[in-house]
Amino acid sequence: MAPFLTCRSVSRFFGERAVLREVSFAAEAGRLLALWGANGAGKSTLLRILAGALRPSAGEAALQGASAGSAAARRQTGFLSHQSLLHPHLTVQENLSFYATLFELAAPAAAVRAALEQVRGEPLAGLRAGELSQGMRQKAALARCLLHQPRLLLLDEPFASLDRATVAELRRCLVELRAAGMTILATSHQEEALRDLADGELWLERGRLAAAAEVGPE
Repeated sequence: MAPFLTCRSVSRFFGERAVLREVSFAAEAGRLLALWGANGAGKSTLLRILAGALRPSAGEAALQGASAGSAAARRQTGFLSHQSLLHPHLTVQENLSFYATLFELAAPAAAVRAALEQVRGEPLAGLRAGELSQGMRQKAALARCLLHQPRLLLLDEPFASLDRATVAELRRCLVELRAAGMTILATSHQEEALRDLADGELWLERGRLAAAAEVGPE
């Protein structure tokens, strides 16, 4: 069976500075991969390339044969970065409705309800995004990523600045999404929050893939 996600000799340069160098790996569908590395190792750059937000200088990333950044790949990808992309003066419901319309979803209201249910965020619907706590905002931002029910979910430091209760809720959500067949690639400086969930691990060191391992959740 062909891998769901492939990364073939991906390199990325900013001017003469190499941020990624010939990174290659593959992932099957329904797997959760942890991406480790020190600050500046290239983790965020790799996620942005996989999300189609940044083009590689060389090599290719693909989702079931569709190049990252193509319309076909974008329709299947959700990306949670350091920015929530929620308008602070709109309610969570209004924010999600806006994105559902932007994504041209056939049933935007149903998509909003489903995404909020997936993150256990129904009580947030009527709250303004600018008034949310960090944990609430992260839930709402994740719901935004799930509106179109992507098959690939990319998470850049999803547990940052969250309290223990919210970390636990987010962990349960990731387990459920993986069980539903979603492929997840996540970075985190909080190894204890992610390591025991991972089916595999990737280590970046100065832009190179230093190691990869299949671990299996405990």
